[in-house]
Amino acid sequence: MYYKYTSKNMKFIRKIYVQRYTSNKINLYKSILYSKIMLSSTTPREIAENVAIATSTFYNFNNPSDIIRANCARNMIRNAIDLGYSIALIDGGSPGELLDEFRRYGVNIFAEIERGMGKGRRQSFQEAYNLGKPVVAWIEPEKEHYIRELWKTTEPILEGKTDLVVPKRKSLDSYPEFQAREEELGNLFFKNLTGYDLDVWFGPRTWGRDITNCFTGYDGKFGDKWESIFMPILKAIHDGKRVSGVEINYTHPKEQTEIEKGDLKFDLKRIEQLSCLTNNMYAYWQSLKS
Repeated sequence: MYYKYTSKNMKFIRKIYVQRYTSNKINLYKSILYSKIMLSSTTPREIAENVAIATSTFYNFNNPSDIIRANCARNMIRNAIDLGYSIALIDGGSPGELLDEFRRYGVNIFAEIERGMGKGRRQSFQEAYNLGKPVVAWIEPEKEHYIRELWKTTEPILEGKTDLVVPKRKSLDSYPEFQAREEELGNLFFKNLTGYDLDVWFGPRTWGRDITNCFTGYDGKFGDKWESIFMPILKAIHDGKRVSGVEINYTHPKEQTEIEKGDLKFDLKRIEQLSCLTNNMYAYWQSLKS
């Protein structure tokens, strides 16, 4: 059960979210908001209709790996639209026929304004926010098997129980072994750094629209690649936002696992990611506390 958002209530919802209050006052006004909205049994689709997905793409069809990733993205995006989600997609130069296909599904597509992973992702956060939904969710487009689990991370936000949710995978057995071990180390480092036991290396994040500034406000000073979806969590924790994990079922796409396992180029990329993120998160966390 959750507090159902209806068109009749949306003006009231927006009025609450556009005003700036202290953390305690925000939670108070959320409680008032939820008490004014009808409590009713609901379905994953009704939850989905309150969510704007932020995502970004850039595929080169001369690259076999990108062809596989684009097919995963097709499946994720088509299923997301079918389930009732709205999508804001930032593209950095993928083939036109692929983007035309996404448009036919009903996706809101925007050209990347500034080059760079972090800049493109922040643009997607902002465009998803602009869709006016109570909840924003960042998802890498290739995570096709996650989309049917997304509602689980959204429900506690709509219920007013938390501000930001990081989904937690039950198992990493479907991943290449090297990637699984690297991500376990990364999550352990995050736990030792913050005290929060979260599956941050998974990638997806779901948050209430009123804390979107944690994601759009990061300036890239402490790295602006993968950091664009990690530093906002540190910022939210530091600012006293309610951050939690929700367990979900997830299976990594078999095609991606097959093409990446045992490939030293991908292993080196994982090592680079782990080194960059752990060092930069440590530096950013210290700056927040100073």
